[in-house]
Amino acid sequence: MMLRLLSLFACAALATGICAQDDLAARLDAVKEFTTYFRKAKEEALQVEAVMTLKGNECVPACEALVKLLKHKKAAVQESALAVLASYTEQDTFQALIDALPEERDSFKVAVSIKLLGRSKIEGAVTAIETAAANTKATANIRYEAARALMTIGKPGKQGLLGTFIEDKEPLVRLAACDAIAKMKVAAFANGVTKLITDPQWQVQTAAIEAVAQLRPQVAVQPLIDLMRKSGRLRVECADALFRVTGLDFGLDADRWQKQWDTLMSIEGWRIPTDAELAQKAASRKKYDALYGRTADKKNAFAGIPTTSTNVLFVIDVSGSMDDLVVEVDKFRDYKDRKRFTIVQTELLNTIESLTADTNFNILSFATDIKPWKPRLVPANVVSRSSAKSFVRRLRPIGGNEAQELAASGLGGSANLEGGKTNTLKALLYGFGVNPDKPPKPAVTGFDKKALKRPLDTIYFLSDGRPSTGKLLEPEEILAEIRKHNEMYKVVIHTIAIGDFQKAFLRQLAEANGGVFVDLGR
Repeated sequence: MMLRLLSLFACAALATGICAQDDLAARLDAVKEFTTYFRKAKEEALQVEAVMTLKGNECVPACEALVKLLKHKKAAVQESALAVLASYTEQDTFQALIDALPEERDSFKVAVSIKLLGRSKIEGAVTAIETAAANTKATANIRYEAARALMTIGKPGKQGLLGTFIEDKEPLVRLAACDAIAKMKVAAFANGVTKLITDPQWQVQTAAIEAVAQLRPQVAVQPLIDLMRKSGRLRVECADALFRVTGLDFGLDADRWQKQWDTLMSIEGWRIPTDAELAQKAASRKKYDALYGRTADKKNAFAGIPTTSTNVLFVIDVSGSMDDLVVEVDKFRDYKDRKRFTIVQTELLNTIESLTADTNFNILSFATDIKPWKPRLVPANVVSRSSAKSFVRRLRPIGGNEAQELAASGLGGSANLEGGKTNTLKALLYGFGVNPDKPPKPAVTGFDKKALKRPLDTIYFLSDGRPSTGKLLEPEEILAEIRKHNEMYKVVIHTIAIGDFQKAFLRQLAEANGGVFVDLGR
């Protein structure tokens, strides 16, 4: 019996070995075919399609072929090569990169290798990443990618690199370090991130606020209260962080926070509540009410979301479907008619009138294309508010019901139905200064100093439908594209839905970008 079992095991092992060899042979053949085809392909779309054939064909030659494409002159080819490489998960595939990393002198290769190893979550690369990033000649790009890689892999390393990075001279490196410390909850750096609450760069401040909210150090409470006394979006984030640290909730009232904190500090033996105690309090908290200081009359709010930010972009859908009627008659009885656009237009006009003088704002209408009111944010003074309201009153849904009637009667050229589609990606990327219709300059690594020069910190995005035109249509792909840009910009995106359609995308967009989702109704 024993001999029979051993014989069966031996046969199974032999079969497994043969299958593995056949599988490797198939992968090697796929790389060979790719290399031949790619050399002949000239069109970008065909090149990208060829690159994607290497997904699922992980092997060392495939890795080598794709790494070479990370310097390709076309950004789409670079991105597709990086996406395929990120799907590879075996350390052996990347071992040559890992071994070369500590001694590599080409800073671009170092930064790209670190990003790649991070995205593929190769834990065995952490030591090499630390060594390369700790080099005195390591560029800010390398340090930034190292912080991101450690966060993605989920290992802070043993050299204390993140602790060094939160004191880095480059704001983006400090920001990335804060993000990593927050995600991995590295308590050893709690005091360091607390100091960054007063950082001169607001994007670093918002990353530091999230980090202390995760780590919950007592020393962060007073700096959070102090920062709350200033205007702008960070007041809301400070209030949220204070609740998450202390379990107390006084909304945006800095004076009440200070009074209570002074009292607590005078009580011998008082301590920050445990995670379990805080979870109990959080369960009973009414989400967003006290946090945003929301009052019953909802002044200084857009669609029920308070405009606490002082650098705001309102993005409004004017696609053809916005000309449709809402079906919840009683809910929208107070508007002059039941058109979706009328409701949105009224809400925005009321919001513009309520903006405070310290607010800078802009408006973007979008359908197939986008139309900004101004080329930049402008102060909300009496003149600009009047001009903005005139702009909003002139807006009309493009390709709406009247246009459809024209098209039905044979006047398709006057209908402009093509102009009334929903280009969600283009509208969202406007806030990051990106036009998806214009091919970007190749940039595999994520380091971009321009992100810190844009004052916009909050977007209110209102739409009634799914994306129907543009470079990307799939919600998951749009979410990934926005996530790629927003890891540096730190823009909060609130989303507002109106109409009867699947709203999961807008909910995910808000949740992934620190915002609030509001369903106005059907």
